[in-house]
Amino acid sequence: MKKIFLLTVALLSQATAAETPAHEQFAYQEPLYVPRWSNPNVPSDTMPEACRNPEVERYIADWEAGKINFKTIRANNSIAADQRFCKSLDDKGNVLEVKSCKYQDSPVGYLWKDLSDSPVVIGITDGGMSDHEPHYHAQPECYYVVNGESKTLADGRFVDLKKGQYFYIPGNTIHNTPIYEKGLGVLYWYPKNAHFAGFNYHWRRDVKYLTPAEEAFDRVDEVRKRDLNIGPYGTNEKVFGKR
Repeated sequence: MKKIFLLTVALLSQATAAETPAHEQFAYQEPLYVPRWSNPNVPSDTMPEACRNPEVERYIADWEAGKINFKTIRANNSIAADQRFCKSLDDKGNVLEVKSCKYQDSPVGYLWKDLSDSPVVIGITDGGMSDHEPHYHAQPECYYVVNGESKTLADGRFVDLKKGQYFYIPGNTIHNTPIYEKGLGVLYWYPKNAHFAGFNYHWRRDVKYLTPAEEAFDRVDEVRKRDLNIGPYGTNEKVFGKR
């Protein structure tokens, strides 16, 4: 009888595992990895295979056809009705509601809308002249530029990121895209990753005393100075204005 019970449990466990959808990365309690300091990929005019997602592709097709814009784009049912508003951050990293839905009213100069939390996390940003704090996370991320242009960290330097381009960011890779006069809006998504509440974003302050990670952020600051003539994040009021 005991052998039959154990066999039944084993079979049920296998069936449950088979029914569980596979995800590239579950973020809950993820370890703190030392990041790449620069993305090995550069922006491209075609969608990278790793970024393919039918819901995202529908959004892009509707955007390009002029059927939607930042104001009219709608979230799917995984975003609660009371969370379908424009969001931004304060200077302590707290999420804020920006009722005007204008990036000029954002403390950091940009805002976003959540479009999907499942089966994949999707959002859209709109930003004016503003700096962008370097950071990384375990989940790979994709961009599609819906308006404007800027410079983004890729291939060891800051390169052009323009309207209509795609950009694939592997997991655990520092990324940084300060926004200049022409502004920037991107559709962003995390392929094969759902439930944003489980993600962990890592900033310089999170890697204090993890020397290789600190050195990666130092390298980013060196290239910001070399290519963009700006200092570390938070020291560039003369360039981006006081927020």
